[in-house]
Amino acid sequence: EVRLGAGEGIYFSHHQLLWADTQVTLGNQPLKGAWNRKMAGLDVVMMQATGPGALALADNVPGETIAVPLIPGRPVDVREHRFLMASLNVEYEWYQSGVWYTTRNGDETETHYPAGMFLDRFSANTTPGLLMLHGHGNVFIRDLGPGDTILVHPGAFVWKDSTASISMHLERPASGGWFSTWQPATPWLRLAGPGRVAVSSKYERMESTGRITRTSWCTSVDWNYQRGAAQMAAINPSPMQAVMVNRFDDGPFEAALDSLAVQQGFVPGKDRNRGVSHGHEYVHPSGLKINCTVVDASVAAAAIGNVAGLFGSNAAVTNRLNKMVGGLAGGGATDGQPVEGFGFPALWKQTSATTSSLAITKNGRVLTVVIDAQIEASDQFGWIRAFALAALPTL
Repeated sequence: EVRLGAGEGIYFSHHQLLWADTQVTLGNQPLKGAWNRKMAGLDVVMMQATGPGALALADNVPGETIAVPLIPGRPVDVREHRFLMASLNVEYEWYQSGVWYTTRNGDETETHYPAGMFLDRFSANTTPGLLMLHGHGNVFIRDLGPGDTILVHPGAFVWKDSTASISMHLERPASGGWFSTWQPATPWLRLAGPGRVAVSSKYERMESTGRITRTSWCTSVDWNYQRGAAQMAAINPSPMQAVMVNRFDDGPFEAALDSLAVQQGFVPGKDRNRGVSHGHEYVHPSGLKINCTVVDASVAAAAIGNVAGLFGSNAAVTNRLNKMVGGLAGGGATDGQPVEGFGFPALWKQTSATTSSLAITKNGRVLTVVIDAQIEASDQFGWIRAFALAALPTL
């Protein structure tokens, strides 16, 4: 319930008005970008109430009302459909969350927004203001310091200080084997300080994500890499499990590449994780495409030895497996010309007028960088070299 003095006012979502005194003046407050908001399923029109008089607002979900005092210069970002009301001196805008992933089912691709397609931003102008939100269930506040990070269930996120960053995190369960072409993943929201973050105890549980094919920038953890050698020994591992426990951790590799790519204006594309092979695609608005792949050659060789043992003397199967891994590792540069300056054996080869590749061997792993662009060979090599130098420390 809100009691307004003469000339005092608030604005709120039109469908949340419960009752109002007849002397309260009500009116519309149109929003910028109304068509985009309508397409996203958000409110298009806000209402404004001016006193004197009283009115009441309510959400139709059990929970609690949250008061968020706003200080000039400290805006907050709110999840869609959590806004209840704000004082008239509170400014309002919205922006795309930038947190998304796509899934594929047959020929159909669907885009999902775990934090919502848009975030609402509220800020006080020259004087302090008041923002009221509705949280489902109970709401908890975490005050994150610089560098502090938490993972939040996507449906439980309520609001954050604008200084706190939001991105996505994927937890990948253990896969069925090194030859698996993809793994299902559980998405979380990754929030990093400094700033406050609000989380609700009531939320909609996510359905199975299916196969995630593309994502916005994110971190990930593959549960295969969290199995220590001692743990694997304790459960009497098979020869294949013993080989796979020490395979390459793709997390730092992907983070290094994403950081360089985003700084240079690239958009991260598809990830292709095949157990011993981890590939990442980057696309520039100019049309330049770069693929970076690391193949754990030593683990692949050991795995092939175990698989070949299952087929006994079937040389045809063993040769086919060896060619497959060799193709993954070489990236077309196995017969290229030697290149100095990386500190490790490197081969570069131009395979067509628009494509070239570089293969570097380090610590039993092979890093390949492949470029596809209508540019000079020297420029192709320059881009390849930059991506290779960014990824090499992670091998």
